[in-house]
Amino acid sequence: MIGGRPNVSLVIGAVVFACILITYLGSGSVRNQLRSTSAPARWASPARKHEDSDVFNATLGFEKVFVIGLPERSDKRDALALMSSLTGFKLSWIDGVLGKTISDKALPFGWDREKMQDSNLGSWRGHVNAMRRIVEDGISSALIMEDDMDWDVHIKELLAKFAPAARTLQEGFHRNQTLESPSPYGQDWDMLWLGSCVTTFDEHLPEHLQIPLEQRDPRKVLIRNDPTVPPPGHILANGSFSWDDYPPQTRIVYVPGDNICSFAYALSAAGAQKALHYMGLEGQSKPFDNHLSDLCRLRIDGMRCVSIVPSLFVHHRPKGKISGDSDINKAGQNDEMREVGFTENIVYSTRLNLRNLVRGLEAEKQWKD
Repeated sequence: MIGGRPNVSLVIGAVVFACILITYLGSGSVRNQLRSTSAPARWASPARKHEDSDVFNATLGFEKVFVIGLPERSDKRDALALMSSLTGFKLSWIDGVLGKTISDKALPFGWDREKMQDSNLGSWRGHVNAMRRIVEDGISSALIMEDDMDWDVHIKELLAKFAPAARTLQEGFHRNQTLESPSPYGQDWDMLWLGSCVTTFDEHLPEHLQIPLEQRDPRKVLIRNDPTVPPPGHILANGSFSWDDYPPQTRIVYVPGDNICSFAYALSAAGAQKALHYMGLEGQSKPFDNHLSDLCRLRIDGMRCVSIVPSLFVHHRPKGKISGDSDINKAGQNDEMREVGFTENIVYSTRLNLRNLVRGLEAEKQWKD
């Protein structure tokens, strides 16, 4: 047994260390660090165990992510550049087109300049240019979005949830054309419609849009318990059904009947060829998104489409002049101003959380209820 008095120098050293530690822990910087680390964590989806999937790469599992936008809308390019950087993917830009610059000789068959706005014509040309780019460059697949998009900060986790549901629906598609490159979304699709504003299922199509019974495809895959789905009172886009018929926090993956709004959609190489043929060469007599919907609804050229509601990409309405919302439709006269920006159907909006994200803070919900 070793006994005796304690070493005086050790006692003094311990006291000094304790004083320093108490002073450090009382400082503002440490309090801020502790407050930051104890903040609620972002939604941790089970999909994180699949982070080796290409969905988590810099192009969201596609070969390219294209954005169509007029060069003069630098405000929109600034926003999307920052948003995509903060959520981990890269964009490639395709210049939008002003309809008035399109020669009468290049008008699509059936287009009536007196009845249709030049802005609709420019929208058509911009999207068709994106389709042609995929075909010309031999791109295996590409996501195409418009330049006013917003998405959830958890977009990669949401796409990882969508991918197996999309593959499930492809089991009922023809396999005449298979993607050459492996895709996390399956090998037998032509279009993945990831951003629309109104959904009508096959079985609910109005009489003037109905297709033969044998061509209808009412199959659906439900993604349940998704906390990024808007709560009741904020969830929209159900053109033909009631959200009361589905459990809360549910997304529906389905074969589209009729969708409105071409916010964001992906095309495979074969899908781009079909789309360029129908949308570019066969004629255009109504807004682009209506023709895009026909391409899927009528299964033109064997088109194989999958969609999701609520959508994963949605039009953002920023604070500022309402007239700046759209380069297609006129909105906001007399310099009307919007004081607070918003995005329908997106809970953890990337655009609305930019201030938090650039500071390294957690994203906040758009709605508190």
